[in-house]
Amino acid sequence: MKKRYHISRPVLVGAAGSNTDEFMRTVLSGSWECMKRSRKGHLIAESDPDRNSVSTSLLEASLKLLSDDASLVLSYFSPDRVGVVLGACDYGSSASWKAHMEFIETGSFGSYDIQTQNPSAQLEIIKERFGFQGPSFTVASACSSGAQAIIRAIDLLEADYADAVLAGGIDIASDIIEDGFTALTAISDGHTNPFSRNRDGINLGDGAGFMFITKERIFPFPVSVTGFSESSDGYNMTSPEPSGEVVAVTLRDALSMAELEPEDIGYINLHGTGTHDNDMMESRAVHAVFPESVPVSSTKPVTGHTLGAAGAIEAGIAAMTIASDQPALLPPHIFDGEEDPELPHLHFAGMGEKATVRAAISSSFAFGGCNAVILLERDENE
Repeated sequence: MKKRYHISRPVLVGAAGSNTDEFMRTVLSGSWECMKRSRKGHLIAESDPDRNSVSTSLLEASLKLLSDDASLVLSYFSPDRVGVVLGACDYGSSASWKAHMEFIETGSFGSYDIQTQNPSAQLEIIKERFGFQGPSFTVASACSSGAQAIIRAIDLLEADYADAVLAGGIDIASDIIEDGFTALTAISDGHTNPFSRNRDGINLGDGAGFMFITKERIFPFPVSVTGFSESSDGYNMTSPEPSGEVVAVTLRDALSMAELEPEDIGYINLHGTGTHDNDMMESRAVHAVFPESVPVSSTKPVTGHTLGAAGAIEAGIAAMTIASDQPALLPPHIFDGEEDPELPHLHFAGMGEKATVRAAISSSFAFGGCNAVILLERDENE
């Protein structure tokens, strides 16, 4: 029997918007206006010009937007039955970098406290703010962290360690992250251009995405997770396995769990980084599983690649896309329109394209071959 893991209305915050509605308007408009040049000259989706406090500002904005749903959760469940799972890659490197520069100049780290970089620091802020006392932990699996946080939250529900879990991701385009991707020659010289013959890398971005997950439906939001799957192809530390065969199996496993056929999927939010290797692998995997008629898009040209938050943000975008039972705008695929003839053809969602979507998929792929797929459906009785 199909299981449904009910979610609250996603909270989406970042350069694309300070709340979910604003964020989705930017995504649906295909606007690049939030992209700014970093000090190193790359385009990033910057949510706060103060790079030393951006992680804190993203978390604070998210907590304010989560407050009502947190109160609803606690009206149903005991605090010790409410958990938190958070995905991230960067836990405050900007503050560390600033402190080390101060030490070099003055011999003192000033007010810097290394505990602020403890992966559990943000968890403790969330738990203290809402009074949650259930199991909590972080997931650090690079760019699939946010998606795997959602899956780990469901694990807690299935193991009966919790009745509700706040799952999501938060990450920033820090200088250190930017330097790392620059060293990998993975950052675009201009706008990221996923699946184009001219693609040359990613644009980094700041962002956060959160949702509560329960087995019992308590939220008015009419969307559930009904399928998910994970895999590890272990091909290379930084490059995906090029055939896409392992990812294709992962996609099929998520469909099987949800008891759906490929034709039942009405939209796929691609990982779509704009790098040569990811887009080659992903197009092969999607083409192997789904009919060409299924609309797909990468939303990273608008949001930036938010790394550990990307999987949660993009699952949230997919959830918002299927929430209406009326024809709704699909997130458009923004690129230069020059498809790579070496890649299988996909149906990239166009600007203004509408559809009534019952089920959608969000895919995330990370360093080391960490793959995660989330399948969401609109609830039957809505």
